[in-house]
Amino acid sequence: MTAEAHQNRSELAQNMDYLRQLGPFERTPFEILRLYAYIARRRRFRQGDFIFRQNQQADRAHLILSGEVTLSVEKSGRTLPLQVLGPMEFFGYMALLASYDWPLSARATAAGETLSVDRESFRKILIRFPDQCIEVVDSLVRLRMQRMREHMDTLMKNIKDPGGSAELAREIGV
Repeated sequence: MTAEAHQNRSELAQNMDYLRQLGPFERTPFEILRLYAYIARRRRFRQGDFIFRQNQQADRAHLILSGEVTLSVEKSGRTLPLQVLGPMEFFGYMALLASYDWPLSARATAAGETLSVDRESFRKILIRFPDQCIEVVDSLVRLRMQRMREHMDTLMKNIKDPGGSAELAREIGV
């Protein structure tokens, strides 16, 4: 369903549609998906805004509804872009499962909007419905492993980069 078609529906119904399109939530029972959609919050970003910065506390996952976000690693005043994400791409999802500091930054490279779910609310649903939510957790871990492989591929391509990306990668420990 396109963003335009969503405009005439309630935000809860829209959020459910968006979440249902994500692999981790595609087989989630209706009642539980509705809870996730209810706790989800929308946030608008201007070009150049940070969704989060490296070393800040990770506390929520984000789904891009519109716009574009670049994930990058910063070290010694230098930035290494890892991935550019667009509409219907999900990022920061491991923050739903554990408390840690962001190992990278996410910055809006085009104005847009995200739908986010915070860890505390996600965990309340997980605790209340563990049998129904375990598949979501498994899917989040598989998605993280896929994304990690993509980031490693990006870093490996930059090893021969005379601009120093390989040095930056070594400095940040990846």
